[in-house]
Amino acid sequence: MNFTIKILFIGLFCTVAGCQAAGDQPITDTAGGNTGLLQHNVYFYLNDDVTTEEREEFEAGLKVLLGIEEVYKSEIGIPGATEQRDVTDHSFVYSVFSWFETMDDHEVYQEHPTHLEFIDKYSNLWADVRVYDSEIIW
Repeated sequence: MNFTIKILFIGLFCTVAGCQAAGDQPITDTAGGNTGLLQHNVYFYLNDDVTTEEREEFEAGLKVLLGIEEVYKSEIGIPGATEQRDVTDHSFVYSVFSWFETMDDHEVYQEHPTHLEFIDKYSNLWADVRVYDSEIIW
């Protein structure tokens, strides 16, 4: 087969067989099955009068918070520069996404001294907090 036909054959095979790039594979647990991870999404709406210095301290506090051992993976975000739509909320200041391998890990995190200290230290900076927890099914 010439090179072009081989590429077409591989593309067809991957389409039929459902091949995915390594980064597109669902996360699997240690047994190799579908994940049962819990994704803990937190949106912080800070008070309007929070200073730049307070925001920097808050962000540093988030990084410490996400260093808790039970956190499997985490990310910190800010509102994206996407088009304003009726369903898009750009009013939060920080978003935190963390994943836990077990519900027990999540419960330990919730009661962890570092988490409780973070709440005590920074809760005066936020006007609102929204939490969305999801069990990952795929």
